[in-house]
Amino acid sequence: RDRSPSRGLGDVYKRQIEKHIKPKLGDYELEELSPLVLQNFMLEEIEHGNLKTGDYLATNTVVILVNLLKLVIGQAKVYEVTDKDNTGKIRCPFIEATKVTAFERDEQEKLEKYCLRSKKTNHLGIVVCLYTGLRIGELLALCWSDIDFKNGIISINRSSQYLADMGVFTKVPKTESSIREIAIPEFIVSLLEEYKLWYEEQKSIYGELWTNSDRLFVQADGKPMHPSTISKWFVKYVGQIGLPVINFHGLRHTNASLLVAQNIDIAVISARLGHAQISTTLDFYVHPLLSHNRKAGYALENLLLPTRS
Repeated sequence: RDRSPSRGLGDVYKRQIEKHIKPKLGDYELEELSPLVLQNFMLEEIEHGNLKTGDYLATNTVVILVNLLKLVIGQAKVYEVTDKDNTGKIRCPFIEATKVTAFERDEQEKLEKYCLRSKKTNHLGIVVCLYTGLRIGELLALCWSDIDFKNGIISINRSSQYLADMGVFTKVPKTESSIREIAIPEFIVSLLEEYKLWYEEQKSIYGELWTNSDRLFVQADGKPMHPSTISKWFVKYVGQIGLPVINFHGLRHTNASLLVAQNIDIAVISARLGHAQISTTLDFYVHPLLSHNRKAGYALENLLLPTRS
């Protein structure tokens, strides 16, 4: 089932209103939302808004809350429900952005080595993401018809998502640039061919109990996999094998960073990742590998030291 990509965002807004805004500001009249009230609300959320830990709230959630307040109160003013809008006076202290993390080259090799020992769905998904940079929703939406085994191409044209009232479903990508083709090496083609044989065996074993979704990465009975299932498992798995614990999206960062380290044109990397602008690739997804950071330092040392008197 394809759904508008805005549906998920609407649910995010609804959850943030119910979890954060209504409990703290729900008893105020619009005229009572003074600059001080709004500022104190935001500061409290920033410092203690994480409902699970009581710690600081993630930067992107803070931004959502500020934008929601501006949107709602702004519309109330447009419709003359109130003549006051103090949201423009909210000031958020600088919050250090969450550090983008990726595996170093040796860590990536270790992860790949462990995953290749298994033919399980989750392990293959990790390897595919390391070589393609797919988002988790794109990975779980892949169908066998998206794999061109002859030419070594994976087509990305949908994303898998979960909503409580809809279950797991597919939607169109958020931007046109997300619809793309990614070339894969013969090594990955061979892995997918082997996996397809195992996949067909599973179908035969389950018979009528098999859910024929045609997706590559599924549960044992063929049902679409919940996005959080593999992401939660991944965090535990990397810790168990002695690697730094990063989230599943870190595989995407790792893919981009390793391609940059191999001097692949940034425009090609950006296209493979499905970014609309090259600046996005540079600003958010290219993690400076420590090994190359050191090489940069040594290069300057070699350049500058001979000139010192």
